[in-house]
Formats: sequence, C-alpha cells, structure tokens
Amino acid sequence: MSRKRIKIALLREVFCADERRQFYAKLARLCVLYEDLRVEMLGIAEPSIPALDILDSENDNRFAPERIGNYRRYYFVRRSIGTLREFAEALRQIKSDPDLRLNANRVDEEAQVALDSAIAFFAGKESLLQEIRNDIGGHFGHQAALNALDHLRPDDYGTIEFVDGREPRLRFAGEIAASAMLRHLPNEDIKEYDPLLRDCIMPAFRHATSCVQILVFKYLWGRFGK
Repeated sequence: MSRKRIKIALLREVFCADERRQFYAKLARLCVLYEDLRVEMLGIAEPSIPALDILDSENDNRFAPERIGNYRRYYFVRRSIGTLREFAEALRQIKSDPDLRLNANRVDEEAQVALDSAIAFFAGKESLLQEIRNDIGGHFGHQAALNALDHLRPDDYGTIEFVDGREPRLRFAGEIAASAMLRHLPNEDIKEYDPLLRDCIMPAFRHATSCVQILVFKYLWGRFGK
C-alpha cells in the first residue's frame, strides 16, 4: 500500500514571506506548469474519457478502438507542447536564480545533476518545441489553420452532425487539427506521431517530474510546516 504524508500551510507564508519572493514566484510557476503537464499526459494516455470523447466515442468506434478519443488525444498533445516550452523556460530561470542554493553534499550533487540533465534535454529539443509551439502548441491560430489546409489529403473527409437539431458536432475538426501536425511528423503521416511522444514528450515529462520532486522537497516541503 502506498503511504501518504500531508502538510498544510498558508500559501502567502510559503511563497511571499521573505526577501526571496522572486525565487518562489519562479518555483510557483514551475509547480503550476508541472500539474498542467500531468493533466495533459493523462489526457494523452487514457484510452477512453467518455465525457471528452464526444467526436470519437466508444459507441462510434466499436470496430476501430484505436480511433477512440483521437480528437482529445491530439488536443492534449498540442497543449503539452506549449506547456513543455514554458516549463523549459521556467526551469532555466530557476537554474540561473542566485537564490538557488545547492550545497556541496551528496543529495544536492544529485539534484544538480538532475537539473543539468533536464536543462540539457530541453535545450536539445528547444528548436523542435518552439517550431511546433509556434504552429499548434497554443490555441489553434490562423497559421495553424493554414498549415492544416495545406496538408489535407485528397481522401480526407468529415461530417457534421446536429444532435436534437441544436447541438453541432463538427466531426471534421479532428482531421483538420491532426493535419496541422503533419509537417512535424516523419513522412507527414499522423500515424507516426508516436515518435514525438516517445522521443520528446514522454522523456520531457520524466525530466520535469525529477526536477519538481527535487525542488519541491528542498524548497517547499519544509516551509509547509510539520
């Protein structure tokens, strides 16, 4: 069985109580971005989230389970790219802050290695993250729509459905959103977005988890009282 230990504190006393407020603001940003990433990773990984899988539900894909939740999954992939780009920036700001006080002991040496490894990883992926972020990582902007239309294939089709004559379900939106990703994928094939997950998004989340574990334990856990 897993064990839990919970601490409670007034947030103003944790983040605003001393002259290191700038440092703790950077740490607060990192924490929010990490929890955003957790939601996005769960949104990508779950095979079915009925409340979100309106356009590609289990009922609609009984004979093609691989299509269940495609729109939701691509949505969270797009969002995770934007969050990872911000996380990389926030981590660099933490690393360069003079209030990052890592001492010459074994635990802090390991922390330094983990932080350096994460920063090096994000630096290696920064141009890719920035490129995808500019296209599709934020909200679906005009350039993303143009890129999507440019990459629509001749056999791409979609449908529109009105439920009870009122609620529109735009079942072509998934094809357009997926098409916007194509120029960043091998062979411009949406089926090959798995390498983006395997080589970029998943390891980035592991690095983010490692960094946040270290920084929260060192700088926040003790400030949350006994």
